[in-house]
Amino acid sequence: MQPIPKSHPAVTAAGIVAIVFGAFGVLMAIFVEVSMVYVSRTPPANKGAALPESVRAMASIFWLFLLALNVFAIFVGAYILRRRNWARISILIWGGLITFFSAITIVTTLLVLTYLPSSMPNAAEVAPVMAVMKWVLALFYAIPLGVGIWWLILFTRKAVVEEFNPLSARLHPGKTLDASGFPQEPPEAPSYVPGGPACPLPLIIIAGLDIFSGASTLMILVIPYSLLSSIPLFLFGHVFYGGASLIFLALLGIVYLVCGIGVIKLKPWALDPLIWFKALLTLSGIVSIMNPHFMPMMREAILKMMPKFTGELPANTQIPANLFPFSDTYFKYMMGFGFVLAAAMLAILIIYRKRFMEAARAKNAVAA
Repeated sequence: MQPIPKSHPAVTAAGIVAIVFGAFGVLMAIFVEVSMVYVSRTPPANKGAALPESVRAMASIFWLFLLALNVFAIFVGAYILRRRNWARISILIWGGLITFFSAITIVTTLLVLTYLPSSMPNAAEVAPVMAVMKWVLALFYAIPLGVGIWWLILFTRKAVVEEFNPLSARLHPGKTLDASGFPQEPPEAPSYVPGGPACPLPLIIIAGLDIFSGASTLMILVIPYSLLSSIPLFLFGHVFYGGASLIFLALLGIVYLVCGIGVIKLKPWALDPLIWFKALLTLSGIVSIMNPHFMPMMREAILKMMPKFTGELPANTQIPANLFPFSDTYFKYMMGFGFVLAAAMLAILIIYRKRFMEAARAKNAVAA
């Protein structure tokens, strides 16, 4: 009689939570899409308050992308319940993404809503409201943060990993017999098993983030060019618009998407391009922020973008520098945090490169 692997209730609960998260995301995406259709057909009372058509198109494409992701998330949760290994890898990537974005959102929310009231004219009246809003939003994003950490811990436990391994790989490590009693070749070894050729978990999370970033970046190919031409690209202290930024962003999206998938699938060629691109972008950011004209260029770029997103601005409009989200301090905080994050991811890619290449060679040897 074949042994039946022990079923973990926590895994079942995680699958149900994934389905709930995916269903909530689907409902939110449908609600936003329907709302935008309704708003586009309803003439606004104030003509200047209407969003440009290109902005509505970009928002619609973005929410359709999120809709597709959440539909996939429902399938991931369903196949977690059926103990499919690809679903375990997918939920690890998902857990890494929501942990990453939730943590960043909490830090940004606390930072902005702490310093924003002091730069507003009615600071005494706004401060108590902002304080309550700050902690409500922080607690709201703490829920997906906790779920993401739970998934990362749960689905890397050895007992849980073994539960997701193909049964034949556990029962027949060598030559096996078929139903008639004749010897047959053993089944192909799975890619993700304890002690087998597996991509290190930190690389899986970074690759998942790169896949999401690459897919999001490639969405620019369907954005109206009139809107895209106003989006700046900063490289080594210079700002680019239009075709040059479009070509670079499309190339970056392709590299991140293809190489991210390659890293998860243990392709030896996939990791080095990610390392070089991340090193290039990190160096470019350092050079840009050291340029004394960077902040004026940033403000000028924002002024060029704002009419495309919010309608025409009056002449001689200036960005309120005393408002914290537009202040030099906020920009420097955000860019400094970005540099630390980019350097950390680059360091992880370099540190785990040796283990990744060993796992990739082992997988190729098994396949051969």
